[in-house]
Amino acid sequence: MKAVRIHEFGDLDVLRWEETPRPKPSPHQVLIKVDSSGVNYADIMRRQGGYPGPALPSTLGLESAGTIVELGSDIIDLTEGQRVMAMGPQGHAEYVAVNANLVFPYPDATDPVQAGGMPLVFLTAYHLLKSRGQIQAGDTVLIQAGASGVGTVATQLAKAWGARVITTASTQDKLELSKSLGADVTINYTTEDFEAKVLELTEGKGVELVLECVGGTVLEKSVKCVASYGRLISYGNASGAPANIPASDFTSANRTIIGFSMGRSPVGTLDHKSAMAELFPLISGGHAKLVVDQVLPMSEVAKAHQHLSNRGTRGKVILVP
Repeated sequence: MKAVRIHEFGDLDVLRWEETPRPKPSPHQVLIKVDSSGVNYADIMRRQGGYPGPALPSTLGLESAGTIVELGSDIIDLTEGQRVMAMGPQGHAEYVAVNANLVFPYPDATDPVQAGGMPLVFLTAYHLLKSRGQIQAGDTVLIQAGASGVGTVATQLAKAWGARVITTASTQDKLELSKSLGADVTINYTTEDFEAKVLELTEGKGVELVLECVGGTVLEKSVKCVASYGRLISYGNASGAPANIPASDFTSANRTIIGFSMGRSPVGTLDHKSAMAELFPLISGGHAKLVVDQVLPMSEVAKAHQHLSNRGTRGKVILVP
């Protein structure tokens, strides 16, 4: 079979679409013939050596979708021939072996190409808002990078759960996309001071919840947008810049800053099965959808990495074998 592989960390030129042995599922795994696999910023970090993964050489990819073609000896609740989406390493390949507890049979109406880009963004958005953010109906939520993969899903879920949503983005088309997904207010952070705008919109009180993934000065200003006893969840640092946050910005104001990395969460701390069971009806009912930016062949993975690095995406980039 073929897979997207790296033999060393580095720039785009380390990416290879090459032959590698087909994996054999362990007793607690299933083997999936892959239809599609989403690309995430963590894949870029992995290529560069900044994200954990198997020893080199190794296959990239953190999620996939396809058909189960072989079961490990301990598997009793899945069957060969089932169409599933999965979260687990080495998904950018024609076949992938995945732990069964991270495999989710999906509704028949789900597009098999889109399915490969769903697990990480939907589960990340769910756990940011519910498991960590403790969102309540009536909350106001500020979502930075509202046109990103996680941002587009989080906007829809927050609205479905009764929140008022404010999003930020850098271009008019991204703002329009965010608005079409249900955002109540959109802010172009390149032309407006989002901190001042959020405080104006909330009559100086701030918001109950902020989802922040940019870091640097955006994180610093986002903290000041949080209401007393509100929460900010930092789940990335796309800018790569450090943030300088005085203790008084969260202690005196009774604000809570929470860090979150789904990939680094200890095994068993997040209930993905229950989350997907709650998410699938929302997806099937039209309350939440995956926004797809591009679909590319796996052999053109370098284009996908370049596109994500340029911050030009509106939703998810998906690879197909």
